Amino acid sequence: MWVCENSIVAKRRCHCVVFGAVMGKIKSSKDLLMLLLYAKGKSGEACEVIAGRTRLMKMVFLFDEEIRKKFNLSEVISKKILPEFEAYDYGPFSAQVYDDLEFLVNMGFVDVNASGNKELLADEAEEYEYWQAISGDEDRPFQEQFTLTDVGRRFVEKKLKTELTDEQWQVLDEFKERVTSASLTALLKYVYARYPEKITKSKIRDQVLGR
Repeated sequence: MWVCENSIVAKRRCHCVVFGAVMGKIKSSKDLLMLLLYAKGKSGEACEVIAGRTRLMKMVFLFDEEIRKKFNLSEVISKKILPEFEAYDYGPFSAQVYDDLEFLVNMGFVDVNASGNKELLADEAEEYEYWQAISGDEDRPFQEQFTLTDVGRRFVEKKLKTELTDEQWQVLDEFKERVTSASLTALLKYVYARYPEKITKSKIRDQVLGR
């Protein structure tokens, strides 16, 4: 199994200024996306790409559920700034994650590239079509890779990076490595099995869980 017994993340402990004003150093959900995109992944290099909107969505969800709470991050990341996830047709979903992503793309902080990864096309395509339906955006390619632009990277290094301790960065790096190293199938199975209250409306529940 690709996850440890108690969580999708490793064993450790997580502070920003960009688009908001709430107590704590991470001021908005956009800050969180920037930090996740800047963190190291399985390659060990900063700014490793995150492939697919579904993976990014579940990554933000798991950050709130497993990282922020278990490593005392609630002291520096207010629950108020994080997206609200609800049970939707394809598991835990928040339109705010996609809205934040589009904002960062339009601001020139995040780059989007078409991906050649064909993994789990059926499940992710269904969720992506759902997002297209609620957003009205039908022009983007289905499979995408997200990474910080040079502008986005410089912004994080100047405004956000020093707000986190080395230990906090290690937590983020380990978290990103685990989420990006896992197959999308394994990631979805983990989320679906561990958070049944968030999949009550899922159209692909039996398919993901192999029922």
